[in-house]
Amino acid sequence: MSKQPKGSLAKLPAMLAEMEAAPAIVRPSRFWEHYTALNLEQLDQKGFDEFKRTINRNYFQFQLTDPRAPQYRALIAAWLRRPTPAVLRAKLDAPLDLEPEVVRRLGEGFANKAYAVYLALLWEYVKRRDRAGLVERLDEPLVGHPVHITYRGHRVSEDLCNSTLELTAILEGLSAGERPRTVIELGSGYGRLAWLVLTVLPDARYMLVDIPPALAVAEEYLTTLFSDRRTFGFRHFDAYDEVAGELDVAQLAFLTPNQLDLLPPQEADLFVNVSSLHEMRPEQIEHYFRAISTHCAGHFYSKQWTRSVNEPDGVIITHDDYPVPDRWDVIFDRTHPVQVEFFEALYRVDGR
Repeated sequence: MSKQPKGSLAKLPAMLAEMEAAPAIVRPSRFWEHYTALNLEQLDQKGFDEFKRTINRNYFQFQLTDPRAPQYRALIAAWLRRPTPAVLRAKLDAPLDLEPEVVRRLGEGFANKAYAVYLALLWEYVKRRDRAGLVERLDEPLVGHPVHITYRGHRVSEDLCNSTLELTAILEGLSAGERPRTVIELGSGYGRLAWLVLTVLPDARYMLVDIPPALAVAEEYLTTLFSDRRTFGFRHFDAYDEVAGELDVAQLAFLTPNQLDLLPPQEADLFVNVSSLHEMRPEQIEHYFRAISTHCAGHFYSKQWTRSVNEPDGVIITHDDYPVPDRWDVIFDRTHPVQVEFFEALYRVDGR
């Protein structure tokens, strides 16, 4: 397998080399060594142009085709309180690439229809939560060939809806009129939440911190969609002074985790981690909580499995295992309303 996938991810080899030379505390856990190899293989086979249908399945796109799944049941229960028949007419703009086991168990036609209805149910739920009306004026970008439906005149995807739920929860937890100016996202994936934040808050500064190949995909994706934004693209550096002038004025920045550790406190208004802390070893989780204390001067939003079994590393992480400092104020800490096996929490960070 080549380390240079199809497409224009020219920086991927340098990113892989950066992580190979990084301190052990930030190198991928065994869990992510497995998924890194899988993601590289998928990119090698299908390229950047198909990433929303390949590697995105390893991020936060659940692609639910079974109405018995907990997330699906949560949405059905919410829909039954205010039923909208239009969801039953939803259909995918292009069929799913289904695993053979799913086809055997559910049938191809049923699985495609079930996922289309799921997306419509999710959009309707988000619309009711989304007081800013974001999903009624936004469409999933076509870059990456997303799985989507056209519903109520909008291009609707799982990522668009989940990102809107996350941003809605964050903004509801802030003081009236408060909006983040600088955001750091650890484990940012291909940049689904970054796209939403930069679209809704165009003056925000966003720093994406992740391992390859996600970071390479994110840089290609977001610089394609925001070609007018001042960007600090990934490159190797040994000290902050080498890049300070360019990094400090960038609206978009792409960093590997070891590079975040080279920076002085960034005083971010918002630090975000969605569904990746639980995939790390305990000492890595502690390391990143120290990084949050260092670089966040506002709020930290966390969304994780309530109980996560990381078999490759021999680790089980539960809600109470996260080393949240006592001095941080809890704005909310609750079961997620859709991803009901997850919790979401917002903290006001005291970085002392």
